[in-house]
Amino acid sequence: MPPLVSILIVNHNGEAFLEDCLRSVSEVVEPENEVVVVDNASNDASRQILARFANIKIALSDRNLGFAGGNNLGLRHCSGDLILLLNSDTIVTKEFLSILTAYLDRHPCAGVVQGKMVLPRAGGVLDVCGSFLTPLGVPYHRGYFKPDGPAYQASYPVFCGKGACLLLRRQAIEAAGGFLFDDDFFCYYEESDFCFRVWLGGMEVHFVAGPPIQHLMGATAGKMGLSCFALRLYLKNQTFTLASNLSAVSVLKIFPLYFAVLMGSLGAHALRRQWGQAGAHVSALMVPLTEWHRIAARRRLIGRMRKVSDEVLWPTIGRWPGWRYFWMTFQGRLSQYKDPEIKEALHESG
Repeated sequence: MPPLVSILIVNHNGEAFLEDCLRSVSEVVEPENEVVVVDNASNDASRQILARFANIKIALSDRNLGFAGGNNLGLRHCSGDLILLLNSDTIVTKEFLSILTAYLDRHPCAGVVQGKMVLPRAGGVLDVCGSFLTPLGVPYHRGYFKPDGPAYQASYPVFCGKGACLLLRRQAIEAAGGFLFDDDFFCYYEESDFCFRVWLGGMEVHFVAGPPIQHLMGATAGKMGLSCFALRLYLKNQTFTLASNLSAVSVLKIFPLYFAVLMGSLGAHALRRQWGQAGAHVSALMVPLTEWHRIAARRRLIGRMRKVSDEVLWPTIGRWPGWRYFWMTFQGRLSQYKDPEIKEALHESG
């Protein structure tokens, strides 16, 4: 009988966080579950740390496959009906996994759920409590950098969850076209692309308001920060996802606004002579031309697997947070933005 849950952790040079993460997982994981760790060609002490834990499966890569490719590799070693994607820079709590699995039991429509996370390095404020798609084509991250409180004690459907703590049914992968992440993404926006495909394949993605785990934000994203490399990957992957997964009608509605946002941001960076960031925007604007063959192949796949139209999905996965959200994000005052109420909130604890 396969384990109920396969906990999949991808690591690359994460010696500063890996042992604490694995120790916290080992203290709460049930005997029927399994832990699978992918080491992405680390050259620090990560593999020595892994050797100290006897009851885990280890998949070694001879090159850095990124978060996307690392999880795809690890998935082949997972035997559970449920797969938990967990960052190596997280510290889990005793109840978090049982609450997520119980939520899936109660909500058969949900194929993917994201757990609640807090950021101890930022004073214990919330990490993203699920994201929504805006008419501009860019995401609205609910709860990000806010103190936990009554507004975040309910669960609700979201456009996408954050890959740092994402529990999914194996059936959701089949619904999403038969694959988890796009290897070409390497890292950034891969979970958004996957969650979008899950919705299109007829299943749902939810944020679950259980007891939060800690996300230290230091393994990969913390090292890359807002580097030009990270920005280039994020914007290119975001553009590819929209061009590939949106219906033709939605592309015509959203892309003029989306490209206007990119052009405006490009101009702002150019005026500041931030040429690396400006170049990242140029790369994103060129995606429909440079990646047209991949986009065409993905659109054919989406056409075969799609069960729900964008028009039906939009009231659930789409939100307009107002211009104030984007302005306060630009000013670095996102913590002062008040999130709108979620009407679809499910008022239950997990």
